[in-house]
Amino acid sequence: MPPLTAAPLNRAWLRITGRDRWTPASATLVTRTWTRGNTSDDSVGHWHVEYEYAVGGERFAGSFVDMVSNDEDYPRPGQSIEIRYNPRRPAQSYYPAQRTQTAFVVVCVVFGVIMAALTLLVSFDRVSLPR
Repeated sequence: MPPLTAAPLNRAWLRITGRDRWTPASATLVTRTWTRGNTSDDSVGHWHVEYEYAVGGERFAGSFVDMVSNDEDYPRPGQSIEIRYNPRRPAQSYYPAQRTQTAFVVVCVVFGVIMAALTLLVSFDRVSLPR
């Protein structure tokens, strides 16, 4: 089970940016390094992954950070993964199954903005009260 703060790449964002139309390709996982989170639980953290793929006889490399539990069966070096690359610039690619913390970060930012607005509102209300 992925960490509670992890979510797959946002399909709407991929559609808006046009990345959902990028060309699928097979890539070979070259390295994967597990980085444990700031907890005593070894299953919480993320994988830093590097991969290689070829387009038109030319080789390219890519990397990503995947917020997945260490307990989950994850591809090993030498195994194939499906990536998508930009047909106009084949050096640009991404891993569609990547899980990120984007949703968690957005919630934190929205919460921060709401708290700042409430603080300003309370401060303004106190300043404007007649004495």
